[in-house]
Amino acid sequence: MLESSPITREKIKDYYQVTKPNVTSLLVFTGAASYVVAAGQHTSLIILTVVSLSVFLGSSAANTVGSYFDRDIDFVMRRTQKRPIPTGRISPIHALEYGLALLVLSISLSIAFLSLASALAMVVGFLDYSLVYSYLLKRRTPLNIILGGFSGVMPVLVGYFAVSSPIIPLVSALFMGFLVFFWIPEHIWSLALRFREDYEAAKIPMLPVVLSETLSVRLIAATSILMVGFSLLPAVYPSLHFGLIYLLTAGILGAAMLALNFWLLSKPSKQRAWTVFKYSSPYLFFVFIGMMADILISSIH
Repeated sequence: MLESSPITREKIKDYYQVTKPNVTSLLVFTGAASYVVAAGQHTSLIILTVVSLSVFLGSSAANTVGSYFDRDIDFVMRRTQKRPIPTGRISPIHALEYGLALLVLSISLSIAFLSLASALAMVVGFLDYSLVYSYLLKRRTPLNIILGGFSGVMPVLVGYFAVSSPIIPLVSALFMGFLVFFWIPEHIWSLALRFREDYEAAKIPMLPVVLSETLSVRLIAATSILMVGFSLLPAVYPSLHFGLIYLLTAGILGAAMLALNFWLLSKPSKQRAWTVFKYSSPYLFFVFIGMMADILISSIH
């Protein structure tokens, strides 16, 4: 049996890392969760696998092409200097070709096994992140992450449109997707506050760079309050089809999120901002767990 050489293993690792797997994994989960919520007790493990793989490939494509556009920025920022492209372990043109190949695979899978609407959502998400956010807006406006945040909605729609007869209306899927949209600024701005000097050095006008630390913290707290408030909309609009299990989950996690942000607000610091950042991903993960549990249990009855 042939064994791969250390060089081959390192190269595979580099092509995996250039896709930003830590970012991609949460998007894959939101897409998979959306499919489960839309399919309910009719969830197919095969389709669930295809949705997950399609979102993984599409998100990896967007991150890779985004890294191609960001290669000069990544070279300057200490946090990103050791990534595969700025170190030269992957050439920029090879990264671009690789990213586009991943996109073609994702679209092909969606068309063949999911739906044309799923494929279209994947394309929109790719374009919004790689072109609108990374290429057009990231270097030009502090609103970059707001307008680029629509890409976070798309994996949810990929999962939803994979179901031919969903048990929830489209507005429920949009609610799920826009919860991700409202989550993104708080998550990214907390990261940018922690690594403010990096963004300043790269001349990226993220919010914590163009505003004072105190004002940035206040806006991060404001977006968190908006996100938590949005997450509780099903309490006011039962037509969104998320009931008691979800509301309890979102309420408890939201209370913890608000407490963390008021803690950050009481004494703004990069260390506290980093703590808020680290909590934000588990927050979104378990809120989506609550959605799945709510729909699956209610669909049984």
